[in-house]
Amino acid sequence: MRTILWIFTLAGCALFGPDLPAGWEDAEPIEDLSQSPCDGSPYDTGWSEAMTAWEAAPGIRAAGDPLHFRCEQEVEGFYRQEGEALDVLIQPVDMHPEVVAGCDCLYRVEVGLPHAPPATVTLYRRWDGINDPNDPVRVGSAAVP
Repeated sequence: MRTILWIFTLAGCALFGPDLPAGWEDAEPIEDLSQSPCDGSPYDTGWSEAMTAWEAAPGIRAAGDPLHFRCEQEVEGFYRQEGEALDVLIQPVDMHPEVVAGCDCLYRVEVGLPHAPPATVTLYRRWDGINDPNDPVRVGSAAVP
C-alpha cells in the first residue's frame, strides 16, 4: 500500500510541477543552489535582505544574503529569462507544510545561472503558503556586465 501511495505522490509531483506564483509558471528550476545553515534571527535589528550577482564562467552566480525563512526550512530556486533580464525566485521546497517551526532564521542562498553576461539579475523571495499574502517580494537587482 505504501508503495502505491509513493508512486501516486511521485506521479502527482511530475504531473502538477512545483507550486509557483502567477507569472512564474514557465520558470526553470535552478539545479545549482546552496543554502547556508541558519545565521541569525530576523528579529534582530540592523539587517535587511540583499542580493549580489557576478560573472562566474561559464555563467552568472547570484546570492541573497541574508534571506528570511523558517528555521530548518529547505529552499529551492527558479529562474525566468527575457532577453538580458534574469528573474530568480527563492522559495521553500514545501510550500504547504503541515507543521512549521516556531522560529525564523536568516540564510545565505547562492545560485548558479546558465546565462552568460551581460545580464541584469533580479532576486525575489517567497514564503510558504501558510503566510498571507504570499506574493514574491523583490529583494534586489544587480547588473552583471
